[in-house]
Amino acid sequence: MSAAAPVTTATAIELSFYGATVTVESADEELQRRVADDFTFFAVESPTRRDEHLSIRAARLRPDYDALPPLTATVYTPRNVCYSDGSVTYIDYFGRALALWDRERRTLDVSCDDLDLLHEIVYLTILSRVSETLERGGLHRVHAFGLEAGGESALFLMPSGGGKTTLTLGFLMLGPPYRLVSEDSPFVDRKGRVHPFPLRIGVLGTEPPPFPEEHVTFIRRMEFEPKHLVALAAFGDCLARGASTPRFLFVGRRRLGRGCTIRPAGWRAGWKALLEGMVVGVGLYQGVEFLLRTSLLDLFRLSGLVLSRARAARALLARCEVHVVELGRDGAVNVETVRAFLAARGFGAARPGEDSEE
Repeated sequence: MSAAAPVTTATAIELSFYGATVTVESADEELQRRVADDFTFFAVESPTRRDEHLSIRAARLRPDYDALPPLTATVYTPRNVCYSDGSVTYIDYFGRALALWDRERRTLDVSCDDLDLLHEIVYLTILSRVSETLERGGLHRVHAFGLEAGGESALFLMPSGGGKTTLTLGFLMLGPPYRLVSEDSPFVDRKGRVHPFPLRIGVLGTEPPPFPEEHVTFIRRMEFEPKHLVALAAFGDCLARGASTPRFLFVGRRRLGRGCTIRPAGWRAGWKALLEGMVVGVGLYQGVEFLLRTSLLDLFRLSGLVLSRARAARALLARCEVHVVELGRDGAVNVETVRAFLAARGFGAARPGEDSEE
């Protein structure tokens, strides 16, 4: 989409992620619409603007580099170059966008005249800062597709490109009793329970997916191929609303054939997958703030975070049956095979002695 002249009055969106509050203020209506679609599940109907964990001000304007101080770069990443000045970090996206992160005030001011890039910076900043805040409270992300039914959940740990999105869309089209926990990164607490983290769903490619036009947004990204973003409103009442008891842990793999197979696996297979997708966090966007930690105290805190993730992963694994699912080339066959497997084992039916809110 070409850049349009921004409206003159800034509006604010407030989001609350299990107590971590984010405010996004911008005069650009299209940006605000996109952010609202990204985080529909966490929207606050009556904003209070108090005790914010992150405040973002975003402007669709070309950055004014001439007004910046003559700082020397401190961190280089594939996405940006960072310059530190006390509690303020200037994040330069190679001349295309500029963000000013104030750690003490917990504010981010970002300017960019490319709507897609501006949107991506805001989205990824929210994702990384919220995740870091919640991890300090014992809620950790796992790189997985999460499905809920009747208070139970099934997690599918798959590498990027492994088929999570196709499987997610297939189950969303089935409707009740299946509900989405997250297409990419559910939260797991210290007791191993699974908490919803549903975000808009990204579908790769330039061909629009078969959903109403008002729910689909095409974006071009910094490093990866384009995506269509599908708002969760396209699927109706499809979202899990509370914590669930994990029952199945599927370790996903791809195969060249059309068929789909599921076979039991031991705890070692489950632990190996959780080490990668939860403890280390492969496939999860971590954010530039992790790269800015340099002190021994920061490193100590990071080691404590890894230990907390490991404990939550062990608690999750202790509750689950572990299976390997090999997904073939036919998405419909994959969905039906997994659905039949879950149905045959009474997934979602109440089981004696189980309480998802213990």
